[in-house]
Amino acid sequence: MGCIKSLSCSLAVALLLVTGMAHSARMQCDVNGSHWRDVAYLKAPMKRYSPYIKCISWTAYQFDLPEELIYSILYVERGSVNGQCSFNRNGTKDCGPAQINDVRIGELKRFKLSREDIRHKPCHNIWAMGYLLRREIEKAGGDIWRGVGNYHYHYSVNKNIHSRYVKRVQDAWSTLVTSTKEHCRENLVNK
Repeated sequence: MGCIKSLSCSLAVALLLVTGMAHSARMQCDVNGSHWRDVAYLKAPMKRYSPYIKCISWTAYQFDLPEELIYSILYVERGSVNGQCSFNRNGTKDCGPAQINDVRIGELKRFKLSREDIRHKPCHNIWAMGYLLRREIEKAGGDIWRGVGNYHYHYSVNKNIHSRYVKRVQDAWSTLVTSTKEHCRENLVNK
């Protein structure tokens, strides 16, 4: 079941709108029609993902996720696009832009995505993130933020790690909103 058809998901989206987290429709400069995407990928750390904007947009569309959420997770994860992985204390590896943990590879086998695909193909990695994120949201009964946290670290295992990650993603989204507003203001002043 898609997010739009789920009552709990609809309530979560409504809550996002009320709390000011979902700015997709408003995150556009009225002056010149610039989209938030025009600003978001200009500077580090997100500049490295600019060649994959279409992958990010498509993933958001395909899995019925806010594109800003995908952006925010990438902002937090800051994974490599050149095949490097980071090693965790527990012996696992996080690879690619979305830092997909290798313990999740089994969940992606049905799509014929290999460890090497996740590591060396940024678009495949971003797509896998969308799939895993959507799956976690559905398992959380449509609760977007519980799903985001579970994407990183399951709530039942460690609530503190889970909550810190959710806060970091929310802060990244807030930073995106702020930088877009500043860009729009600067363009308004310079016109």
